[in-house]
Amino acid sequence: MTKILSRLAIGATFCFSLMLTGCPVSSKYPLGVKGAVPADNNLLGTWAQDDEKTEATKVKITKGKEDNTYNLVVEEKGEAFMADATQFKAWLTVINNQNFLVLQENQDEKPSETYYVYHIKTGNNSITTNDITLKEKGADAITSIDAYRAEVTASIKSTDFLAGEIKWTRK
Repeated sequence: MTKILSRLAIGATFCFSLMLTGCPVSSKYPLGVKGAVPADNNLLGTWAQDDEKTEATKVKITKGKEDNTYNLVVEEKGEAFMADATQFKAWLTVINNQNFLVLQENQDEKPSETYYVYHIKTGNNSITTNDITLKEKGADAITSIDAYRAEVTASIKSTDFLAGEIKWTRK
């Protein structure tokens, strides 16, 4: 009985910590078509933030080889880093006039079928990113790009759609 209670406590602590620190949504489908939205040159550069409990504390974004794409390299991992790679192909997509950054893992310079997404706002030498929460049908609804976009469109109406805000500054 003690072992069961101990396991439940560990599981509850893990779930609670995920809610506090946020976790990016990963899927086998991207939120938007690669290169369909023009690149924003304000994203180019090296960006840092101080919260070590997040996925990364320093990233570098450069222009990608394909139109309207970026290369994103995690230069300093945070405690919550869970991806298999530190290099990503990235692009923007827009839903309801809100910008999202889609990241595709690159393993040994080969793109994988693992995608992450962040809500993103650019400012004067700053970027604010948020994890998103899927409120209608959840991650199980992600069966295609169109289904993913429909889930985000429905979820965006919730007041707690955005989580885990991170403010990045240009270095």
